[in-house]
Amino acid sequence: MLPTETTEFTARVAVFSKPDDVHELADVLKDELGLHPTDAMHEAHLVPCVLTPRLTSANADRIATAIEQLGLRAESFPSDELQAFDDLHIVHHIACRMNGLEILDLIGLPTELIPWDDVMVMSVGETPSESAHQQLNGEFTMLSSARPVHGVVTEVPAHTIELWIVCQNPERTYRLDGSKLNFESLGERKTNSTRINMRLLLQELVRRTPHAHLTPAARQFLDQDQLARFRSPEQLQSVTQLHLLMAHRLCSAD
Repeated sequence: MLPTETTEFTARVAVFSKPDDVHELADVLKDELGLHPTDAMHEAHLVPCVLTPRLTSANADRIATAIEQLGLRAESFPSDELQAFDDLHIVHHIACRMNGLEILDLIGLPTELIPWDDVMVMSVGETPSESAHQQLNGEFTMLSSARPVHGVVTEVPAHTIELWIVCQNPERTYRLDGSKLNFESLGERKTNSTRINMRLLLQELVRRTPHAHLTPAARQFLDQDQLARFRSPEQLQSVTQLHLLMAHRLCSAD
């Protein structure tokens, strides 16, 4: 009996390099994935990353080949390599202990202790927060509540700093939003600045996990105090996924 090609969507495509021409990549994604041009352009702007669509193995291989013909490094892989992101935890309070990273609940009680050796990947970036503030543009006059205000009110998205931590045994992911994170574990080093607190926390985590894989954005924040801005939490996630793949490859090589 001849083998049949599976139609299950069990594969993904990772693109490891940034295109010189994002429109050229978008055209390939539109043609190969059948995406709407707007969606294809959105995906192209996320690269380097793991592309969002789940695919059959044959389609993933074909699309990776088409992308590589543009001179980019691409690879198809089984989607279960990213099972860490199927077990995603939103965390608001952590503490660095001698024997591991402790996860605490909203009232400060410990719920889990992650051995330091189980921390695999750490990723940091600035993303739009769930809230936004209004900004008044143009000339305006403030006299009394009876007088109209001249100008245009526009929505300006606020931003937050996110830290993503991927762990193993079993693989799972923790997402920390700096605007909602309890930094009490910093003790006397805690400041009124979320940015400073997040960098202090990252420094402590890296000190305890020198083996962990840091994304370029996390390394830039750690070494140069420069924050990379991502268009969305989903983009930060896709980049984190890419570096989990890279960590897997490095472990295999070792």
